[in-house]
Amino acid sequence: MRWLGVDGGGTKTAFTVFDEQLAALDRLILPTCHYAQAGIDGMRDILARGVTWARGADALGPDFGIGYSICGYGENADADEAVRQIARDLAGTRPYSLVNDVEAAWAAGLEMTDGIAIIAGTGSIAFGVRGELQQRCGGWDYEIGDEGSGGWMGRELLRAFTRQADGRDARGPLYDLVRAELDLANDFDIIAFAQEHIADRTRIAALSQLASHAAEAGDRSALDIFLHAAREEADMVAALVRALFADVADIPASVPVTYIGGTFRAGELILKPLATALPSCCRLVAPAHEPDLGPVLLLQREILQ
Repeated sequence: MRWLGVDGGGTKTAFTVFDEQLAALDRLILPTCHYAQAGIDGMRDILARGVTWARGADALGPDFGIGYSICGYGENADADEAVRQIARDLAGTRPYSLVNDVEAAWAAGLEMTDGIAIIAGTGSIAFGVRGELQQRCGGWDYEIGDEGSGGWMGRELLRAFTRQADGRDARGPLYDLVRAELDLANDFDIIAFAQEHIADRTRIAALSQLASHAAEAGDRSALDIFLHAAREEADMVAALVRALFADVADIPASVPVTYIGGTFRAGELILKPLATALPSCCRLVAPAHEPDLGPVLLLQREILQ
């Protein structure tokens, strides 16, 4: 049996065809299918386009299963029912699994073993597993949460700009980078930018790349954004450790913690402070696989049970 893994994140939706040995054969990237950004109809269109592409690429063959991982799934009853219906319709008679993207990130990142996965892309969330126990933390969405995510970092970048513009903080590379990126004729023009774009999580999350550039240039405010992001992500891990691993909390580096998402492309700017901020019983490990393999692994386990 061949497999289609779907990773529906806040920035993009990845469709990967896997062979019987779970080697990737082909991949398609489409825009986000997150219902809060694309709408229910947009989500259906993105998922349908990806499944149609996979079936038409001739790599799947006649016998296949579909693993869906969708950000936001499990958080809104009406939207969840719509997601389930779309998943059923597109799978037809084929076996399929449907999970939140953080569960798939854990499955792929830690190869279904005990531990914790952090997603920090457009949004942020963490998920921990110990045996039959599992729990999530974070994922409260862009408007009131998602600390440490790209969207959160973009907002923090705008705040840092205002502080540097005022002289409350020393001006550094961040100030000039923001002025150039947003084409500001006047510092106060950032108010109009925020009024127009602040609700667009994808647009604001894209600004996190400026924070990386500024931090690489030594900007103190940008470096502080990464330190704060790392602490926020570590706080989610600490909450999951208390819930799932309290009895090993004093055993050094016994709980693996992996990471997935666009903010980690900043490399050591975020990974170094994150590793330092984690509880002492945790160790930071690179993800074993791309997250679109995660729902396939979960589906395989479901079929074999």
